[in-house]
Amino acid sequence: MNQEERLRAYRASYPNRSLAVAGAKWKYRICGTGARALLMLPGGELVNDMGFDLIAALAPRFRIVYPAYPRVESLDDLADGIAAIRDAEKIARVSVLGASFGGAVAQCMIRRHPDRIERLILSNTGVPMAHLVRGRKIANAVLSSIPWPVLRGLLSKSIIKLLGAPPTELPFWREYTKELFSTELTKADVMANLRIQLDYHQRYRFRPADLAAWPGKVFVIESDNDIFNAERRKALRDTYPQAPVHTFHGAGHAPAFSRAAEYLEVLGRFLSDAAGEPAR
Repeated sequence: MNQEERLRAYRASYPNRSLAVAGAKWKYRICGTGARALLMLPGGELVNDMGFDLIAALAPRFRIVYPAYPRVESLDDLADGIAAIRDAEKIARVSVLGASFGGAVAQCMIRRHPDRIERLILSNTGVPMAHLVRGRKIANAVLSSIPWPVLRGLLSKSIIKLLGAPPTELPFWREYTKELFSTELTKADVMANLRIQLDYHQRYRFRPADLAAWPGKVFVIESDNDIFNAERRKALRDTYPQAPVHTFHGAGHAPAFSRAAEYLEVLGRFLSDAAGEPAR
């Protein structure tokens, strides 16, 4: 099957479930039949189907919870909404994969609900940093002034560039992002999420001691040419000094798409503990 057919099959096989939490309507998919639970968090795309190929590869081994983010006010709202989904699905403990913005959500979750998480995978993400607030405020103000037809075109191009997918896949991703910003997301959704990202850097501070009493494991995945620069990658590693780190070389911001087979192998190695610590 080509990508369009695989996406269509994914959507048909795993229809969205819904749950109301604190006035927000959550959509989520339950994928796979494995005994262990894996929570897969979206990034800034906000929806829960971009990772359909990764889901297909992991579904035989895991019961995967894949939520979409509703429009809420804070990361705490997202963390608590996801905890409510786990309760509704009677999932006691879960491994969490948080990439990009999903990594911010995951880091808040582990601090609010540590007893429910056994492993934390932080992929191509960062910790909150106060000195980024001013730039974020300026960027948000500029983006809010751009008309939606123009802004959604810019966002589509940005996502495609960040994915770094092979050239043969670009026509598919152009159509995907066109649909995403035409039928799934509005400007209000995008701006609400950008405000949450700003709040992340304004209000949150993470320290190595935060997880001192947590018995689980952390794993960091990074790329040496990510949009998260060397300073931000070091800050993440310093916050989780106990975490093994796997560094992709030249894979950009989204190795799950630019190096799909290698990413799956690295991810599977950590989840199975089959090969010790990944190489730095």
